Formats: sequence, C-alpha cells, structure tokens
Amino acid sequence: MVAVRPVPDENERLPMLLGFQPVAENTARQTRFIERGRGIYVYDTDGREYIEATASFYVAALGYQNEELIDALTAQYRELPFFVSAMHRTPKVALDLAEKLVELLPLRDPHVLFGSSGSEAIDFMLKMLRFQAAARGTPARKTVIGRWGSYHGGTLASASLTGGHHEEFLLPLPGFRHVSQPDYHGMRTPGETPHEFSARLARELEETIVREPSGSVAAFFCEPVSFSCGFKVPPAEYFPAIRGVLDAHGVDLVCDEVVSGIGRTGQWFGSQTLGVTPTHMTLAKGITSGYFPLSVVALGRDLYDDLERGSNHVGTLAHAGTYAAHPVGAAAALKMLEIVERDGLVAHAAEMGRHLEMRLRAFADHPLVGDVRALGLGGALDFLRRDGDDRPLQTEAEADAVCLRVYEALFDLGVVARPAGRSLVIAPPLIVQRSEIDEICRRVGKALHLSEEGAR
Repeated sequence: MVAVRPVPDENERLPMLLGFQPVAENTARQTRFIERGRGIYVYDTDGREYIEATASFYVAALGYQNEELIDALTAQYRELPFFVSAMHRTPKVALDLAEKLVELLPLRDPHVLFGSSGSEAIDFMLKMLRFQAAARGTPARKTVIGRWGSYHGGTLASASLTGGHHEEFLLPLPGFRHVSQPDYHGMRTPGETPHEFSARLARELEETIVREPSGSVAAFFCEPVSFSCGFKVPPAEYFPAIRGVLDAHGVDLVCDEVVSGIGRTGQWFGSQTLGVTPTHMTLAKGITSGYFPLSVVALGRDLYDDLERGSNHVGTLAHAGTYAAHPVGAAAALKMLEIVERDGLVAHAAEMGRHLEMRLRAFADHPLVGDVRALGLGGALDFLRRDGDDRPLQTEAEADAVCLRVYEALFDLGVVARPAGRSLVIAPPLIVQRSEIDEICRRVGKALHLSEEGAR
C-alpha cells in the first residue's frame, strides 16, 4: 500500500523547487496546489477555480481534459508505448508526424528532428549548426546572436542564448552575443518613428556582426513575438531591416516558435503572421497542447545537405535523444494538428484575438496603463507611461512594480495572467470563447481599479 504524504505544515519547505520565484518561497503556505482542470479553467486543492488566461505558460492550446487528445495518447500507449528513434529504426508514428510538419512548415524543403522540450530544441539547433560548421571546414562559424530579454530555455546553451539572468548562473557560455529587443514602446527615443527605430536596431545588429571575426557568426535567433519578455510586437519595418543585414553577411535566421507556433498568432506560425521567412525554426509547447513533452527542430535544406555530407565523411551523425521522437508524443502532436485543422482553430484564434484586442484596448486610457499591444490570440497591458513629449514617466523598476501589483490583484480574482517585467500578458487557450474573454477582461478591469485605489 502506498503511503499518503501528509499535507505539509504551512512553514515547511516543499521537497521540490519551483521556478521563477525565490527559493525560500517554496513553502506550502505560498503555493497553490492545482489538482484538476477542464476547458480553460483549473482548480486547486481548496476547490478554488482559476481562469488560465495564459494557457499555463502558453502551452495548453486545447485547454484541459480534451478527451479526443487523451484517447489518442491512450491508444498509442497500448500499441507502442516507447521506442528509441536511431540506428535505422524509428516509430512509424514519428515519421507520420515529420511528414505532416513538412507540409505545414514555411521553410524550403525542410527536414525535422525531434526533442522533448523547447530548451532541448534550441540546444539541438545549436549543435546542428556546429556540425555544419565542421562539415563546411569553417570551424570558427559558431557564434550566435540572441536578443536581450528573450527567453529560449533553461539548459546551459539555451540559457546563454536567453537574454537575461546570466550573472547568477555564470553565463553566457562563449560564443553568444546579444542585441536589443524590438521594444518600440520602451526603447524608442522621444519622437522616434517605427522606421527609424527599426533602422537603429538593424545598425546595432550589423555592428555586432562586424565586430566578430569575419565569417564567425552562424545565426541570429529570435522569437517572432517575444512573449516572455512582455509580448514585444516588433514594428512592421523591423524584420525586413533585420533580414537585409543577415542576408548581407550570410547569417541564418532561426525563428524560435516554441510559443508563437501552432496558431497562437492567428496563422500557423508567428513568422507567417509577421511576413518573415526563417532559415530554420524550433517548435514545442502548443504542438501537443502540453499533453506530452515534444519539440521540433526544423532544418532548412542547406543545413540538411551539410549534415548529410558531413555525416558521410565522419561515418555517422552522432546525435540522438532517448525520448526524442517518442511515439506517444508523436501521436499527441498528430492528433493536436488534426484537431486544429478540422476545427478551424487557427481562424478561431484570429477571431478571438480580435475580440481580445478590442477589450484590452478599452484600458488604453486607464491611468495605470501606458500601452496596449495585441497580435493573434495574445495581448499585453504595458505599465510604462510616457508624457506629452514622448518621454518615459517612470523607471522600468517602477513600471514593473505596477505590473506585479495588478497581476496579484488579478490572481486573487481568479485569473492566471503572466507578469513579464512591466507588462501583463494575456494569451488564453486557442479554444477560448468570446464570453470567456469578456470575463477575463472584466476581471482585468477590476484588478486595475483595485490596484489604482491601493496606490492612493
């Protein structure tokens, strides 16, 4: 008989670490224990209901308890619960998924390899770029550029590419550089137009590339929309300016679509929404709606050709992952893609996103709000305010504090949003309905009111 662990004393430290919070706060008193979910709602052990208004870190695209998806996982468990993909063997369902992805990906003649998480996908992508450099006889071509504020994962390499939290982990590793985030609201100079701002960031990128030894920069990694640093939507001029610099210097563009892929931005991929064609891509999160860990590295044709040529020379591609191409994960992703296509969820996300934008823009004139951003089924309230001369009225830290106050008030009202610096991000599951968006925004309005009153 399995012993039932007693509920921890309120002051007892939990036996597990929770991320993105002080370690000392890993206590029963400061933790909500979520035990079930249905639709866009989750429930804690006290029976309290919460609207998961960020799909739990932008993952649960189909919400909770999607029976069709659960049945697909269950059926695969009964047929082939596990098999390693390597050495001339792979689960057939993994090949089926690869073929389906190749139909959808906006790359030229893509090939895919699988992983278990977004972090792992970034690591694998970096590893393949290094193999390519060796295969080409250009071993110095291994420097990569990310953006300050972007989040790419928790492994050493993906955390080095991430544009923050380096000092406390003694990062980044060698070979990682960073440039500015396209944060037009926060970073523009007074009166600077979107065109001027984008041109300035393109010059910064070019200066970063030319400071490195010639031919040593392999790739520029970016999220089409930077959800994790506050839903930074780049100006329309940004990606054309950036792509011009990359093409001029022979640098690959890798779009990290771990968050923005699979319908979140109102098209299948965020790069499509923003009109940019990447060289390579990474996917995860919503591809299985979080029902099973699975990620994708999508390789452009030139990289694939170099992998083929290099492995012929070496005798192998000495890379695999025990749980990569997991048959249950592949079955979950196939069913997820089937449901999204059959039920028109990409178009639904776009429609619900327009409604979310309308409701969020109603807060644009609120005394606490400095900017409202929206794209697809995602949006943010930015609490950095500017004066009549287009100068910031607060420091970043002051705006961050306002955001945290609104987030906490909203959480107490039963809505899980995502505080990201000075911005509060809302990105509910793709299945969200108009009435549920209305309820989310009604509570956002109440949280703003309570926060304003509390600041007086």
